[in-house]
Amino acid sequence: MLILLGVILVLVVALAVVLGIFLTRETAAEPENEAAPAGDCLASSLRITADPAVAGALEAIVDDLTESRSDCPDVTIKTEDSSVTAEALAAGSEPDFDVWVPDSAMWPARAAGQAELMGVDAADLEVGAAIASTPIVFAATEPTAAALDAEGAGFASLAARTVAPVLPDPSSVSASSAALLALQTALAGDARAFTTLALGLDAGVVPTADEALAAASVATAPTIAVTTEQAVREFNEDAATPLVPVYPADVKPAVAVPIVTLAGASEETRAAVEALSTAVADGGDHLAEHGLRDAAGSAPEPTSDGTDGVVAASDLTDGVNQAAVLRTWQILTAPSRMLSLNDVSGSMFQLATADMRRIDLFEQAAVRAINSLSTDSSLATWVFSSQRIGAQDWQEIVPFGPLSDAAHKQRTIDTANNLDSLVGGGTGLYDSVLAAVKYMRETYVPGQVNLVLLNTDGYNEDDEGLDLQGLLTELEKLRDPAKPVAVIAIGYGPDTDQAALEQIAAATDGAAYQALQPTDIGTVLIDAVTQRGCRPNCG
Repeated sequence: MLILLGVILVLVVALAVVLGIFLTRETAAEPENEAAPAGDCLASSLRITADPAVAGALEAIVDDLTESRSDCPDVTIKTEDSSVTAEALAAGSEPDFDVWVPDSAMWPARAAGQAELMGVDAADLEVGAAIASTPIVFAATEPTAAALDAEGAGFASLAARTVAPVLPDPSSVSASSAALLALQTALAGDARAFTTLALGLDAGVVPTADEALAAASVATAPTIAVTTEQAVREFNEDAATPLVPVYPADVKPAVAVPIVTLAGASEETRAAVEALSTAVADGGDHLAEHGLRDAAGSAPEPTSDGTDGVVAASDLTDGVNQAAVLRTWQILTAPSRMLSLNDVSGSMFQLATADMRRIDLFEQAAVRAINSLSTDSSLATWVFSSQRIGAQDWQEIVPFGPLSDAAHKQRTIDTANNLDSLVGGGTGLYDSVLAAVKYMRETYVPGQVNLVLLNTDGYNEDDEGLDLQGLLTELEKLRDPAKPVAVIAIGYGPDTDQAALEQIAAATDGAAYQALQPTDIGTVLIDAVTQRGCRPNCG
């Protein structure tokens, strides 16, 4: 009996051990069946807003990441132009994404800068590492491309005007802001040269990259579209006349595509973003399929068109510089609203040359200046001398009107040609300047360069009005950085109180010029008009 009990006890223990081993194995196997294989699923769901330039590649990479699995957290990709997303963020809109992939680091910087200017409390963004890039190129037909390559053309050589550049609108196309920064760099920061070229480029601005490429492909004169390597490749897929990308010889810009997250993102979101970034880094084939290079700027494989070289993408901090140069561009190319305040005191009848008076030279220069302004500008003409209307020193001759109105432009030119008929009296300078600035402040037009162009050959002779310190005090009261009205002052001849003009200009963030020689008058006036947008930092 004891032996039988011992055998039963041994069997029970053995059975327990066997069952224990079996249950242990089953328990260990269950998690293995439920867990996703490493790298297939992201740590959390993601809502991605991506620019069209990168959305297709991202969709392919995400599809590869999850393959046919249905149990991974959702990843949704919304395609939206970066400029649209940036504008919404700048206006204070609540982000509807966890991740934003713009086509350039310029857009987050742009959104933050615009929000600050408008006093808007915008979302706090974190700009992560670049995940892709594409170089900026000059796209041209084969003959033009061959000529550009032969001469080693670059951004600085645009000044020679041997080709007509077509630029997609910089306010909505990031490649153009990168190109403007490259132009500024190629010119070694020369603000005057940059302004001249920027104003020249403005004539060739079109809304989109496709329109720029189409214009270059049908142009009869040598023409280039300033755009990205990716845009050229996409255009050539269906183009009747394919274009050749020419890589600038001096500055070689390339836009970097970053991953942008919200500053308050959860750890799960950050982990998912990191996994996505890794997947993109491993997804070079998909980037190449959509015309993009990797973050380092390397082409996926050698090609016959010169794209096998590495073109390093701009540093992400360049996004801030691109946003700044875009702001400069918009100021330079904004329509002018200019009040021309002209000295018609008796001294303007003094001879400047053997056969020409000061007023004669000024009239000629004024007509040239009017013709240098774009048709979307508006212009008014005032004159001043002492007591023109009772005790008032200033007088409106031509009210504001658009230069696109042929009748207004002609009336303005006719007035400039006949200023000599208005000459007489002393120089009622300070009261006239204050009246002009007040008027411009009271009638300020947002989105335009509002300024007073002061032309004088003397110094204040009105003892009954303001003195210089009184004028400066009043100008300081009128200062409003949100509604700037600059005075650009030009002194003609050796009798000008240039020190006073410089103080007046400084008080309004303007600039003061002096034309000492008769031949300087035309040059200085044209320079003052064309430099209006970069004041006070034109150099």
